[in-house]
Amino acid sequence: MSRPKGKSNRRRAKVKDGEADEREGALAFKVLTADQTRELQALSIEHIQMKLCDIFKLDSHSTDLREASILDFYTASVWWGKEKAFSVQQLSGFFTLVHTLFDNVKEKHLSLVENLKEMKKMLVGIGAESGPDMQYGGLEFFDVNQAKEITNYLYTSFFQHYTLHEYMFSTLQAEEIIGTDLDVEVAKAADVPFPPPLDEGVSEEHFTQYIATPPPTPVPEPVEATADEVSELQMDEKTTENIFSELSVEDVKEVIESVAKEMLGGLQTEVAAKLREKENQLISKINKIHRVAET
Repeated sequence: MSRPKGKSNRRRAKVKDGEADEREGALAFKVLTADQTRELQALSIEHIQMKLCDIFKLDSHSTDLREASILDFYTASVWWGKEKAFSVQQLSGFFTLVHTLFDNVKEKHLSLVENLKEMKKMLVGIGAESGPDMQYGGLEFFDVNQAKEITNYLYTSFFQHYTLHEYMFSTLQAEEIIGTDLDVEVAKAADVPFPPPLDEGVSEEHFTQYIATPPPTPVPEPVEATADEVSELQMDEKTTENIFSELSVEDVKEVIESVAKEMLGGLQTEVAAKLREKENQLISKINKIHRVAET
């Protein structure tokens, strides 16, 4: 009776080991297959974005804000896992975690607390010793330090902006239709003897009248004086010379004195009035001094 029990115990142990192995890779390769994960690990960040766009059919990411946000978050997460040197299994499991959390906001509309609980369920069992009653979340292929790094990354990149994600997936994006009108002018048929200029596309009459540069203004030619005009100028010069030659020294003095009186007469009157005013002010001050001295 003891031998059959030993066999049954070994069978149960094998079954438990198989179940443990199955649970250990529960979240790996659920969203990204092994081949897709290996391919993403070998690509640059630009090609990772293109590959994820093809995998998840995000063809409208250039115009749809939701698809653009999803693609950006997925690309950043894969690149971060690549920088942390995750293995194929770890990178696939990490992406399953990221995809599940993001899908909880998009489809299930879970609150921040509910989504944190979902993440905690998936991280259960990391770094713990295996046992018959131990529960696993499906990410046991990570160690404790990696789990801390994943938690910090998701906090700064996802949970810190949770309200923004909720608003984005619950509000319809406004659509703007932008149109452009293009007017094309077709050249007229050359059915006249002389078609209009090709560079301007206007009639020759309008081109000549309004557009063409006018010819330069001609320079006036110098006019020669006649014999009569020359003789009159000579007579005027001789008359002026004769007048100055007839003036004496006394005449010049009289002219200068009369001009000086006309120009400086008003100035002398003004200076004399100011002097009188000053004189009156001084006299009044002296009288005040005498009165004070007498008292």
